[in-house]
Amino acid sequence: MPSNCLCDEDVVALFEGRLPVTANVLAHHHAARCVACRTLLVTLAHGDALPSEAVPLEGGGPCPRRPCVTGATWTPPEVLDGFRLERLLGRGGMGAVYLARDALGARRVALKVCVALQPDAGTLASFATEARAIARIQHPNVVTMHGAGEFDGRPYLVYEYVGGRSLAELRPPLPWQRVLGIAVGLASGLRAAHRCGVLHRDLKPGNAILGPDGTVKLIDFGLATFVGRGVPAPRGVREVVGTPRYLAPEIRMGESATPRSDLHALGLLLFELCTGRLPPARRGPAALLTEWLPGFNPGFAAVIACCLAEDPSERFAQADVLCAVLEHLRPWSAPVPPSGLVHVAREQRA
Repeated sequence: MPSNCLCDEDVVALFEGRLPVTANVLAHHHAARCVACRTLLVTLAHGDALPSEAVPLEGGGPCPRRPCVTGATWTPPEVLDGFRLERLLGRGGMGAVYLARDALGARRVALKVCVALQPDAGTLASFATEARAIARIQHPNVVTMHGAGEFDGRPYLVYEYVGGRSLAELRPPLPWQRVLGIAVGLASGLRAAHRCGVLHRDLKPGNAILGPDGTVKLIDFGLATFVGRGVPAPRGVREVVGTPRYLAPEIRMGESATPRSDLHALGLLLFELCTGRLPPARRGPAALLTEWLPGFNPGFAAVIACCLAEDPSERFAQADVLCAVLEHLRPWSAPVPPSGLVHVAREQRA
């Protein structure tokens, strides 16, 4: 293990327990001395994502873009471009979100602003990507963006303010009926995004908000990517982008994101809401759900297991198919045989 800062590949391996004993000890010793790496590990432990810049997986060298810094941030003024900031709603690796009011004081909004002292190219690109992605999507299960701007060289985005809590603030395990309702909303939001050529790439509990009326909305498209016509082909750079604990197996191997990788992250999120933990390796998720949680709907368990298939070709091909199966499950109060539902989904796979 080099003595300089940890690269993202080492960090992911550390979290997955794949580092050799000696390398593991050296990594922890380094983090004890380095503020930047220690902050990174703490951030990831709380579920935040890896930076959006491409991280080479070959060569084994340290990541040169992560210098040891103090982590100091810029504090926005009380009034920013006519928006009066009321209170901090949340903070992530690239920005902070404030509850604010518009110039007339008539509308409450969520203002996401870059708070880096010196925003780098990756951070600026993330804000631009998020604005471009959400501008494409108009759907009840995706947060609405009202506008974007720049203040003092720092980008900001203006969103509808959604009261309620993020899914990360819920206390699992939740009843499967409640998780099923959340699943329908998340799958519908992903379907809308995918139809617009947008892959989220960072679906996790902290990136979805459950409103007071029960509507769930996808947020934070800062790591999104675009697919379809008019999108340049990948440059062949292998990269890991997203939050380590919610990455699909193929993404961990450096493959390109697809709708199936977003659905794998959704499966992990749903399994966690149902059980309070992620599924262990080499155990069938459907069997675990029905084994751990007596009375769990076997049809819903089979749907989650289909999302979590290691082989992408064994998952739902599209969010449209997943939505159809979930809507079929929704009215059922009695257990639904899983075989029929998954058989229908497999028939519709591309």
